[in-house]
Amino acid sequence: MSQTALESHGASWQDLYVKALLELDPHKLPARIKEAEQAIASRNASLDLARDSDEFQRLSDAMNNLSVLRREAAA
Repeated sequence: MSQTALESHGASWQDLYVKALLELDPHKLPARIKEAEQAIASRNASLDLARDSDEFQRLSDAMNNLSVLRREAAA
């Protein structure tokens, strides 16, 4: 896969992640979080850990942040 294709594929999880972080409507937030988590899981499954360790770390950080956001939204 070319670098451009990788970037556009990776951007989709990043876009959904940012939308979840910026969502202000508490009724929409759970769906935004779920969409971002699904996109991150999909991207994570396609990574080669030997070549993509930096992105793997960003994905892991994003999942952790979404978990915190989910807990805060439920409180």
